[in-house]
Amino acid sequence: MDSFGASLGVLPHSSVSVRMMVSVGQAHGLDETLLLAGTGIVPERLADDNVEIWPDQEFAVARNLLSRLGDRPGLGVQTARHATIGNGGMVGLAALVSPTIGDVLSITIRYQALVSVAARYALEDRGDEVAIVVDGDGVPEDVRAYFVEREVAFIFMAGELLDVEIPVLGVEMQISADRGDELSVITPFDRHPIAFECPRNLVILPRSFLDQPMPQSDSRTASALERQCREALRHLLDAGWRVTAKVRERLLSDPDRMPSMAEIAAELHITVRTLRRRLADEGTTFRGLLNNVREIKAAELLRTSATVEDVARRLGYAETANFTHAFTRWRGMSPRAYRQTILRK
Repeated sequence: MDSFGASLGVLPHSSVSVRMMVSVGQAHGLDETLLLAGTGIVPERLADDNVEIWPDQEFAVARNLLSRLGDRPGLGVQTARHATIGNGGMVGLAALVSPTIGDVLSITIRYQALVSVAARYALEDRGDEVAIVVDGDGVPEDVRAYFVEREVAFIFMAGELLDVEIPVLGVEMQISADRGDELSVITPFDRHPIAFECPRNLVILPRSFLDQPMPQSDSRTASALERQCREALRHLLDAGWRVTAKVRERLLSDPDRMPSMAEIAAELHITVRTLRRRLADEGTTFRGLLNNVREIKAAELLRTSATVEDVARRLGYAETANFTHAFTRWRGMSPRAYRQTILRK
């Protein structure tokens, strides 16, 4: 492993999650270009399942959605309702033909990096019970409640898609009680005992449920699909840590300053010329990555108490005016105007 270290949390995934958020926004009358503004995602490529979407881009789309509709309970559920077996790709198909519920959970958790989810799932043994853990700690705080709601709702949507009745013993969520009161009257959360302001996000099930046979079980097909999932994950891990990924992570890693191309090349033990060539081979440029990351970080920093001048400095601008011009080009308003829109929400 090189100097940047690997983590599944910063791997790219398909455009499914973003497409679902865009669909929700469009159902509320929002334009696709508005929802993708400042994300670096080209609308024409959104339908391409092979396009790589990075977590920071996904979070930026969610911010656009929530800034227009409000961060209200139920939007996560609306998004989850757009899920299909096909959206899950090979993982969804493998789950459909798995022998038992336990096998479904095993394969979906093992290969969750291949599915467009922001939170991380795990299965916890609790004696006569098991709990599906939905860990949203890796999601930025300002969009965490939305994604946790969505990811918990995905569990119930999966039951409907797989034609399985899930015997839920209880649901525990970290979100506030006020938000929870509104969410608890929205299907599917209105069907189960649910508690809020809990230490973790859990969906608690009887352990015996894991042994329940799947209605469309096909062990041979399931084995073949799991082999494909294994190969796809290996390819993702290999491809996800190309130079583009390493540069993006490095640009995002320091909240106080933006490293130069020369600094990143030195950390990668290559020359600037080699770095430029490798990025070109992967279809991108350092300037393009820098501008995309600057826009994302600028929007995040302007939500804090940092001054516009301080944000400009942290993003590597020698003159605040240059940052103001760039931000206005990205978002259609000045940094100060953008901050005012945030404060009014």
